Amino acid sequence: GEFKLSPTALLRALMEWEQVTLYEVQDKEMPRSKDEIARCLVPMFSLPFFSSSIADLETQVRYQTRFLLEFLYREGLVRASGSVAGLANMITFMFETEPANFMLARFLTNGLFHEYLTGQEKRARKGDRRTHLTVKLTSVLAWFLYPRRLPHNIPKDRAPRKKHLPSAKSPSLPPLPKPMLEAVKKYNEGVHELFQELAWCVGSTTKFSDADLVLPLSGRSFRASWDPRGQPFQKGSPFQEKFIQHIVRYRARSPFSAIAGIGDNFSSPSDLASSTRNVMHLDVTSFPAVAASALGEESLEPTNSWMLDFMIHGKIRYLWEDNGINATQAWKLIGDFKEAVKKAATALKPWCPPDDIVLKTFEELGDEIHKYHMEGSK
Repeated sequence: GEFKLSPTALLRALMEWEQVTLYEVQDKEMPRSKDEIARCLVPMFSLPFFSSSIADLETQVRYQTRFLLEFLYREGLVRASGSVAGLANMITFMFETEPANFMLARFLTNGLFHEYLTGQEKRARKGDRRTHLTVKLTSVLAWFLYPRRLPHNIPKDRAPRKKHLPSAKSPSLPPLPKPMLEAVKKYNEGVHELFQELAWCVGSTTKFSDADLVLPLSGRSFRASWDPRGQPFQKGSPFQEKFIQHIVRYRARSPFSAIAGIGDNFSSPSDLASSTRNVMHLDVTSFPAVAASALGEESLEPTNSWMLDFMIHGKIRYLWEDNGINATQAWKLIGDFKEAVKKAATALKPWCPPDDIVLKTFEELGDEIHKYHMEGSK
């Protein structure tokens, strides 16, 4: 099974509860009582969705719910009172795109989309498709909306083309503008730190035992205490005092991983998911990070430029040659990308004036994707 408790799911539950409370205050008739709704919601955030003979999943679910609430609070989506705030409506409306929905909200509230599109508008040329605002917006959105890994290999014997060419750095996306890149890195650092604290808290609830010292595949066990012959130090040994002072303490990390002399500071999402104690179960896909390197590199993970290339040449068949995505996958991905863009435009309308550059570009991008989607297979 996959242990994944989504912050968007928690935000949706909080919004529903707030709406139900509002109906109750207004004496509106509801098809289900508030108590019935509470009985349906509580198990989602208190009971695990699968079982484990080793991991204490019930404890982890409760702690993870608490830390996801902290995540929403730090993102400005929940107030200290528990009521929703900010762009919570847009986040929940685009729940299928997590974590892209959180990144969109950050870029909007920080003014990064407006700053970027306003600057690119001055450089746009009618005869150069690559400079159009819709293409420039796609080069940003493609980093976190339905991202794909780089293809394993590109056919070397493919025929050269004189037209319908992909982007300059295909099959990789061009780097994000520096302000946006810094915003993504800061966001990812916050996510990693939060889940690291979660692992420490869950690990602190259970003392180390023999179960922590069993190798997962071979089943070989090791001692959790001293050898039957006793402690290796004589009573009052000065070396013992110095030795104990230099022992690296840890609560979340597996003893087998801690042999390297490292404590509870995990270097990467992969390290966090694979090196924690077996009293918890973490999965890389449960971290709402954006293009974060699984191995902890400072730069973002290289991402496939499939959507940017499609917006430039408009031909689905070339996505297999350039990006390693077959026609069936491409058709589905383009449709999903289009729906996400249209949802973002719909969510922005109540917040923006009709002539807002971000709203207009999102609407135009949705229309262009629809047009090319229908014509792309020709």
